Amino acid sequence: MVALLAMSATALAGPLEGRVEMPEESASEDEAAPYYWRVWNGFIELQSDRPDPSRELAVVLTGGELEEPVGCSYAVRGGDFLPRTMVVKPGAALRIENRDGCSHELQSEGIPDFAPLATAPGNARAINVPAGGPYTITDRLYGHVEGTVHVVEGLAACGQVGADGSFRFEGVPAGSYTLKVFRGAEEVHSADVELTETTTTLEEPIDLGG
Repeated sequence: MVALLAMSATALAGPLEGRVEMPEESASEDEAAPYYWRVWNGFIELQSDRPDPSRELAVVLTGGELEEPVGCSYAVRGGDFLPRTMVVKPGAALRIENRDGCSHELQSEGIPDFAPLATAPGNARAINVPAGGPYTITDRLYGHVEGTVHVVEGLAACGQVGADGSFRFEGVPAGSYTLKVFRGAEEVHSADVELTETTTTLEEPIDLGG
């Protein structure tokens, strides 16, 4: 009986699935000359003006009783943070893996002891992040590399976000949570959600353009 009660108390929820819609960024009339990645050179495909949710967003769950959040992984890949928006619990270690073929020297003025140190390809940098923030993280070697980390009380899980804005959570105990979306330095969405032992699908997309 005790074993059955324990299993019931820790039963995992089915996957939580949904989608975030981001507005396409429009250029102003007085915008400077376009960057090279938006000019056709005959070889490399142009990059769209549409933001990439998999790089821009953090979709997370807060609440529940997990001691350690699940699904939260961060990296530098393709010359930028993946994703650029990161979330950790207060006092927890933020671990950023270098998946590029070159070294990076990450740093943050707002996070104590986060001075630039060379992180070779395949290695990771871990730093404890205090309450407060959000904090900006940059790369001493590459000025375009910039990310934001939010410190969120009760962080339970990070969703896997696709380039099309779809997201999915797995491995989370059933129960009541708050679904939050962060983009850059802003929290852009918050809503309560109930996870059961079956798949939960949010029928309406989360529209960030409204």
